Amino acid sequence: MVKMMLLTVIFMFILRSGHCQCSNASTSFRTNLRTLLDLLTKNAPLHDGYYEASVGNKPDQAFGILHCKANISKNDCANCLRYPYGILDECPENGKETLTTSCTMKFSHKNFFGSWSNFTIASFGGNGLDDPMVFSKGFSMMEDLASAVPDKPLMYQEAEIDVGVHGKRFGLAQCGRDLSKVSCRNCLEERLEVCRSYAHNRTGWVIVGIGCSMWYSNNISKALTPSNSELPPNVISGAQRCHGGNGITTIISMAIGATFTVFLATNIFQFA
Repeated sequence: MVKMMLLTVIFMFILRSGHCQCSNASTSFRTNLRTLLDLLTKNAPLHDGYYEASVGNKPDQAFGILHCKANISKNDCANCLRYPYGILDECPENGKETLTTSCTMKFSHKNFFGSWSNFTIASFGGNGLDDPMVFSKGFSMMEDLASAVPDKPLMYQEAEIDVGVHGKRFGLAQCGRDLSKVSCRNCLEERLEVCRSYAHNRTGWVIVGIGCSMWYSNNISKALTPSNSELPPNVISGAQRCHGGNGITTIISMAIGATFTVFLATNIFQFA
C-alpha cells in the first residue's frame, strides 16, 4: 500500500482568455521604464514603503508603483522585490504586475494611479485549522480593519485580539496611497470576500494584490513584526501578467492537509 504524503490538485478555468499582443516598444519607452524601475526600488523604502512615479512624456511615458508591507524595514523593502530587467524584452509596453507576500509592483504605459486590480495571490493554512468561534472573531477584526484603514494617514492599520486559551490573533491591512478612501474600502472588502470562499477556519492567511493587501495569523511574526531574517516567503515569486483582451482566469493549487495557495485574476485585463 502506497501512502500519499502530499496530494496536489490544480484547477484551471479560462474564459475568453486574452493573449499578450506585443508590439515593438520604442527605445524611449524602454529607457523611461528602466529609469522608472530604479526610482521605485530606491524611493519606496524612503517613503514608508510606498512610491509612485512616472517618467517621460506621451506616447513613451511609463507609470509605476512599488508598495511594500507597511511594517517591514527599509532594507527588507529595498530587497523584497528586485525587478528582473529581462522583462524589458517581454512586451513591456503592455504593463506588468509582480507580487510577493511582502511587496507588490506594477508598471504600465497608461496612467493607472487611483485604480485597483482584482489580480491577487493568496495563501491559506500554515498552522492548520482554528476553532470556528475564534476564526469568526478574527474575521470580524479584519472587517473592522477594512473599515478603519481608509481613514489612516498612511492607509494601513494593525490589530490584535485576545481569544483566551487560544492565544491571540493578529492582523494587518493596507492600501496604496494613490487610492481614494472609497476605492481602498472596496478593495479590502473584495479581498475579504475571497477569504470567505477559501479561508475555512484556518489560523492564518495572506491575500496580496495591486491596490490593497491583508495579513492574518495566530503568529505575530507572520502578521505584524517579521524580523530581518524571517520575512514571509514569496507565495508566487514574481507573478506577472500581460495586459490585453478580456477574460477570467483562476488557478488554484491546494496541498491537502497543508498550506494551499490561490492565484486569482478576475477581470484581469481591466487596465488594458
